[in-house]
Amino acid sequence: MTGQPASFAEDLPAERPQRICVVGAGYVGLTAAACFAHLGHYVHCIESDPARLGMLAKGEIPIHEPGLAELVQEGMSSGRLRFGNDPAEALEGAAVAFLCVGTPPRSDGEPNLTYLAEAARQLARVTDHSLALVVKSTVPPGSCEAIELVCDEVTAEGISVSVVSSPEFLRESKAVWDFLNPDRVVVGAADAQVADLVASLYPPGVPVVRCDRRGAELVKYAANAFLAVKISFANEVAALCEKLGTNSATVLEGVGLDHRVGREFLNPGPGYGGSCLPKDVSGFMAVGRSVHSPTPVVTAAAEMNLLARRSVLDKLAGSLGTLEGRRIALLGLAFKAGTDDTRDSPAIALGKALVGEGAHVVAYDPLARVDLVGMERVPSALQAARGAEALVVATAWEEFAELGPQTLGEEMAGRVICDAVGIVDLESFSEAGFVSLGVGRGEPPSFHPVVWAPLRWAHTTDTCEPVTGAANGNEAHAA
Repeated sequence: MTGQPASFAEDLPAERPQRICVVGAGYVGLTAAACFAHLGHYVHCIESDPARLGMLAKGEIPIHEPGLAELVQEGMSSGRLRFGNDPAEALEGAAVAFLCVGTPPRSDGEPNLTYLAEAARQLARVTDHSLALVVKSTVPPGSCEAIELVCDEVTAEGISVSVVSSPEFLRESKAVWDFLNPDRVVVGAADAQVADLVASLYPPGVPVVRCDRRGAELVKYAANAFLAVKISFANEVAALCEKLGTNSATVLEGVGLDHRVGREFLNPGPGYGGSCLPKDVSGFMAVGRSVHSPTPVVTAAAEMNLLARRSVLDKLAGSLGTLEGRRIALLGLAFKAGTDDTRDSPAIALGKALVGEGAHVVAYDPLARVDLVGMERVPSALQAARGAEALVVATAWEEFAELGPQTLGEEMAGRVICDAVGIVDLESFSEAGFVSLGVGRGEPPSFHPVVWAPLRWAHTTDTCEPVTGAANGNEAHAA
């Protein structure tokens, strides 16, 4: 670009509704496009995959997300939502374009920004007016500034492209609700008027966090890293409960009811997964490495996540004697209930690990249709259980909670059940003669050696070490 660009603020329309371009009709982009159209904006969504574009043109959506298909149909019927593959056409009259392009992790944990940069370059090259380019993809701090430089190289004279960070915070299976009822909207921009325009597109009345671009980019990483820490902490507490002979459900309830802690994401299980947490944890650590700032807390959470999965395998091996040659039913493949997404799924990680140990794994999931090497996939839970020596519940689908010991007992060859996600009534299985394995369920021992050290104060012999402060007649109290 040569010459002095025109003031971007002069080109910004000030009233709703707006014309918006959305790049990418994947999980984030399609949700954003449909929800923006529902809010009254006119949205042109660009999709480069011909097969996916063909589905969308017929009103079909390529992902499972409650309520999304209805919003897509609503938007298309009203004329506020359309799909195409021509960037110049999509930008006609649009002051704002949202980049919802994948940033998959590379082998070193850092995100691959190639697709994002190319999408930004294409828009900057064809736009004939100043544009706010909003990055919704998760990117490391500094990326928006770099993308702005990339755009500046190819824009026409007198055209300004202002790159903004506004990360998404959508939960799969609740994405439509989260977009229309967000906890907060984060907008990181170098220009206050651009920030106001972007913020105005979202649902009215929600808290808006305005900050610089690096801060907005870091918010997403930090938020997901903290959620990963909570999950790993819950698994660490669960492991202690198993050793101490108590139940993590009540312990973590007591912790989570403290409003400073909160109950959400404080559930033990086979570890976190999905398209966001593993990638963003890796990204957070990669950002730390890039600026030579240690990330010991998040690093420990990632390590605990692997230990949580290993713990499930160890319990099964301990009950079966060996995993080699055992037929094991795996109920669940999606990373969580309510979605067909299997990206970084703990359930699939368990299945692969079982196969690696020599087990014959028969898997079922209500929605996920992924075929996995070494695993047999069947169309029902009962078919998966048929002839199995052990059964693992790896995704918290409600239908798995309804499977009782009598029903499964008639199908299974063995009597071992492992509930890795905490939805099964294991007491009923124990009463029916099953070996019932859970997460964080310690069996009360007669007297576990671990409690000896804290009980030293109970001794009255001269060999007992005095408690600090006792010589002055003061009792030692725990905080």
